[in-house]
Amino acid sequence: KTAREEKNPKDGYPFPAVVALYPEVTLGQYKCLSATRPVVTVSDEDGDKRLQELADRNSRLVSVDREAKDGDTAVIDFEGFKDGVPFEGGKGENFSLELGSGSFVPGFEDQVIGMKAGEEKDLDITFPENYHADLAGKAVVFKVKVHEVKEKEVPAMDDEFAKDVSEFDTLKDLKADLKKKITEERQKDADRVFEENLMNQVAENITADIPDVMVENQARQYLDNFKAQISRQFPYEEYKKMTGMDDAKLLEEAKEPALRQVKMDLATAAIIKAENIEASDEDVEAEFAKMAEQFGMDVEMVKKYLSKEQVHDQILTQKAVAVVVDSATAEKPAKKTAKKAETAEGEEKKPAKKTTKKAETAEGEEKPKKAPAKKAAKKEEKEAE
Repeated sequence: KTAREEKNPKDGYPFPAVVALYPEVTLGQYKCLSATRPVVTVSDEDGDKRLQELADRNSRLVSVDREAKDGDTAVIDFEGFKDGVPFEGGKGENFSLELGSGSFVPGFEDQVIGMKAGEEKDLDITFPENYHADLAGKAVVFKVKVHEVKEKEVPAMDDEFAKDVSEFDTLKDLKADLKKKITEERQKDADRVFEENLMNQVAENITADIPDVMVENQARQYLDNFKAQISRQFPYEEYKKMTGMDDAKLLEEAKEPALRQVKMDLATAAIIKAENIEASDEDVEAEFAKMAEQFGMDVEMVKKYLSKEQVHDQILTQKAVAVVVDSATAEKPAKKTAKKAETAEGEEKKPAKKTTKKAETAEGEEKPKKAPAKKAAKKEEKEAE
């Protein structure tokens, strides 16, 4: 921050003004760092799971003449009553409800299970205490009519299935391709974690007097993004009522990650300056073309969403991160101690039974000293694994 005098345009009298200046940043070590990188492994079970997900996406719902069970979809009419009076938002017609999805209030789906097409039933439901203020903890009755019960019909996973859902002629080739894609995805995730671990170190190594306003602005941006994300699902005001949160609390929670982001941005800008990193017009156009191919869009369409300045800054950031990553050393995450080894270690810590003095001495001499335990990998590395 700095103080300076400004002139009032009306009377010419000076007045003091305090403005926040972009802080001077001193870089710490940003080259030849080391950080953990998750080890990428893909099993046959991973491939089978992805194949099953593909089959589920290509399944279809077929009507069945039986009682609804968990996993079925029931097409229903419903209306909720509190003290015999319909309440707002408690009515729906021809609604397709996947039983077991947990998309309705607790207890609702469980009571629909066992109903058949054409059957009507009154469901006694008590809303959770953390629900909307008007209904929290209240007992209500839902009148439900089932129009249709449908079950998921999953296609057989064979060569014909592979031909229908992919460019491959055999199920074997499709499985191999799925495993390859999983490997590529996990490798990208591992690389991202490695980069984040390194850049977090770089950010913590800087020296700078960071103005509060920079952190506050970043926290405000986080809150605005969060509001937009929540609003795509249901009204933001409803979310605040359900959670008991307000903007002030959310802003306070956002300050810590906002400070980390500000430090990261300052560190990146300092590297760009120290390394004289530049991005040419050709670099920008190449990046536009790359994004267009990645998202299957026309280049001109991409330019409608992103400005040249944004892409230019993105390239500078990528080059700055590359400076750090290319000079760094990747380490494997600390291995988890095997359960058997932990048990043995625990037994060793118990007092040994007394024997002869000679035997005790020999036992002590034979027992090797324990090596210092490796520090546990960071939380985000465990999540990436």
